[in-house]
Amino acid sequence: MERPNDIPEEYLDAADQAGVLRLEKFVAEGAAYAFEHRTRPATIGLVLSSSPLALLAWIGEKYLEWSGPNLSLDEILDAATLYWFTDTFPRSIFPYRNAGEPPSNLHGAEKYFLDVPLGYSCFPEDFAPTPVSWVKTTGNLVWYKRHEHGGHFAAMEEPEAFVEDVDDFVATVLKNGWQR
Repeated sequence: MERPNDIPEEYLDAADQAGVLRLEKFVAEGAAYAFEHRTRPATIGLVLSSSPLALLAWIGEKYLEWSGPNLSLDEILDAATLYWFTDTFPRSIFPYRNAGEPPSNLHGAEKYFLDVPLGYSCFPEDFAPTPVSWVKTTGNLVWYKRHEHGGHFAAMEEPEAFVEDVDDFVATVLKNGWQR
């Protein structure tokens, strides 16, 4: 997510500033996988379906780079093995194809603004822990929590916190009586 034009950097605390630096590094050095998934999902899917080592290299790198220290090598191997034996990785990346080119700036753009209730759990070891002030510009944020641990794979790394967040968000939405 790009920086919003109307939120100065000095409004961000130290944790948010560190997260933004990680996001910018990721965009510069680590986002090529998404371009490959978006533009050639069948090709990369076929290549990774041809070798368990290739699949582990492609997936394992993401688990190592995008998570905190709580994710064990056994859990990474479990995830890669599940993809391998079910041959589901090629299908799992096709949503990238349908996503198209990301919009240049989501902040405050009415066409992209989410009117439905939005919850945001910020796990600091993610490759892009987006500042809550930025998230507020993209939707109807009704629930937010910043955690001390966890990364991109929070459901695996911090499962209790993840489930608690989902429960708290749903309870907030129901308590406020939101309906479509």
